[in-house]
Amino acid sequence: MPVTRKALVVAAAVGTLTLAGASAAEADSSRCTVDSGCAGRATFASYGEVFTVYDQNADGHSAVALYWLPDGSGPHLIWNSDGNGTSVTANLEFPEGDWVTYRVCLGEFGPRQVLTETCGAAITDYA
Repeated sequence: MPVTRKALVVAAAVGTLTLAGASAAEADSSRCTVDSGCAGRATFASYGEVFTVYDQNADGHSAVALYWLPDGSGPHLIWNSDGNGTSVTANLEFPEGDWVTYRVCLGEFGPRQVLTETCGAAITDYA
């Protein structure tokens, strides 16, 4: 293999490992509702244990994040009923290294009804 090509392969491998390491160390994540337009989205920032719930579609529904904690409690709900283009932030407090499992759905805020057929896949992240 020519030296130049070998250098490019090594650089690509190092870049891939660096990116993988960065995402694992930060342990931040994001999930959407099942619709193709991601009408509801939730992000979790490990540093500070912060959820942000986004309403990204003028569909008349609220976005809601459901989460579970290691103590067996949940689902806890974080509602964004402020309408399309808005976000709601919830700053949680739990020990470093603890996990949180969450998913995002659409719902009806008034009766606090989660539309389970809209829920995206669950993900587990860590503080």
